[in-house]
Amino acid sequence: MKISSNQIQIIVLWTLCLIGMILHFNYHVSKIFYGINVVRPGAEGKIPAMAQLLKTVYYHLPMIYILLLLYFKQKWFRLTMFLISVPYTVSHIFHVIGEFKKPVIDFYAQVPLLSLILIISVVLNIASWNYYKREQQLSE
Repeated sequence: MKISSNQIQIIVLWTLCLIGMILHFNYHVSKIFYGINVVRPGAEGKIPAMAQLLKTVYYHLPMIYILLLLYFKQKWFRLTMFLISVPYTVSHIFHVIGEFKKPVIDFYAQVPLLSLILIISVVLNIASWNYYKREQQLSE
């Protein structure tokens, strides 16, 4: 199995996004250590279906993409990886905007982290597009 530098670059970027999202959650729950109540208002002791869906989208799917990137190089797959990266970036744009709408803005942890993840996801878009175009040119 030969892995191109484009594949490695995209795998690293997906991994960084995944680590960033794990840190994002960690920053939320780490407030417990300082006696800050992190329970969402109206929480009833059950994890909502939307929270489960978001975990799948931001934690599980990137791991699947990384695995698939190791084994697939077809044109349709390269285009699919680019198309998947775009809504991921759009969601991060809204996530950063959402942080600025909160009553207390976390300029020391969440805002810098989410801004960094947004930058990484934009670079992921560019790298995924370049992978699609470059590999397409190599196969022609």
